[in-house]
Amino acid sequence: MEAKELLLKSLNQSQEFLSKTLDGLTQEEFAWTPNAECNSIAFTLWHNARVEDFFVNRVINREKELYVADGWQEKMGTPVKTYQFTAEELQAWPVPKLEDLRAYADSVRKKTLAFLNSIPDEKLSEVPRPDKSPDPIGITLGMIATELAMHVGQISYLRGMQRGLDK
Repeated sequence: MEAKELLLKSLNQSQEFLSKTLDGLTQEEFAWTPNAECNSIAFTLWHNARVEDFFVNRVINREKELYVADGWQEKMGTPVKTYQFTAEELQAWPVPKLEDLRAYADSVRKKTLAFLNSIPDEKLSEVPRPDKSPDPIGITLGMIATELAMHVGQISYLRGMQRGLDK
């Protein structure tokens, strides 16, 4: 199995699992947090999409992030900052509509998959930003896949805290 095929399979599996986990959630469940210092499903999904958008579009492709270029920031009313929020910032974070955030995350994933499907395997060894990071494209995409899988697990756990086995 080639590296690109492995990355595509990982990204697609995470997306399928995420879709099943988000299906049927109410806006209240989407926004719920176990306590004031924890992330909601909404925040975790937003962070996931932002990280993928940043690394694929800005770092690797040197383009504007879809978050800004396609007006998602204004539509959702969420900040540009993507991580290291204080408890106060988490509590004040504006929860977007579930369908808007899913649409943003889906648009990011669609662009990521199109990019990955379009590049030759040997391009995965290129370092897109030697001024910023020594990591080649393949390693960066692998780190993204790992982070996405980790956060999808967190989203699933939060849903389970609210719904149990959800029979």
